[in-house]
Amino acid sequence: MSQKERVDLIEVDLLDMCKYILSKWVFILIGMVVFAGAGFGYAKVKGKTEYSSRMKVYVTIPKTSDKVLIRDSASELTYDYVSLAQTDLILDKVAKESKVPRKIVRDALQAVVVDGTRIIEFQIDTSNKENAENISKKVIPVYQDVVQNKLGRNKLIVVSKPSKVEAKQTISVKEFTIIGAIAGFVVMVGISLILHLIVQIKKTKKNLV
Repeated sequence: MSQKERVDLIEVDLLDMCKYILSKWVFILIGMVVFAGAGFGYAKVKGKTEYSSRMKVYVTIPKTSDKVLIRDSASELTYDYVSLAQTDLILDKVAKESKVPRKIVRDALQAVVVDGTRIIEFQIDTSNKENAENISKKVIPVYQDVVQNKLGRNKLIVVSKPSKVEAKQTISVKEFTIIGAIAGFVVMVGISLILHLIVQIKKTKKNLV
């Protein structure tokens, strides 16, 4: 068999393979639907609704600092206030005033520094909408009280007030459904290819005999 004949043979085999796969489109479609349904079901069962709110404050500069210390002290204070979010000073007071259990407050409240700034963003994330609303209303007032009265520092400037509590899914139903459909397509095409190869191998053996 010449090289050209071998190439022609491969092309015919690939064409036959494509035709075989296309002939199984119903089989592939059913597989995609089944896998998409599995992805949808998984997301619904495992996914949870989480309620969140955001707010920002700006760390002011101590009036008694000189120009060199102003920058350094403000930067240090910013990170001090971030760490303060998970201390008893903040957690106990927020829990008491919001009437939300301390453990829930601790898990829900996070503070992060906006890169390159002295702005702190407080994040409230919890599975209960009412808790999210109650906690978000008390975080900044509690911080102001602790910073001014307990620590003797300058008042924080509120950059943005608590945002309206928004609901979001921890697992995207749409994303998992699409992933399931793609996985179903890949699996069904793979099975079709294997079946086609098995048929071809059997034909080849029969011809040799």
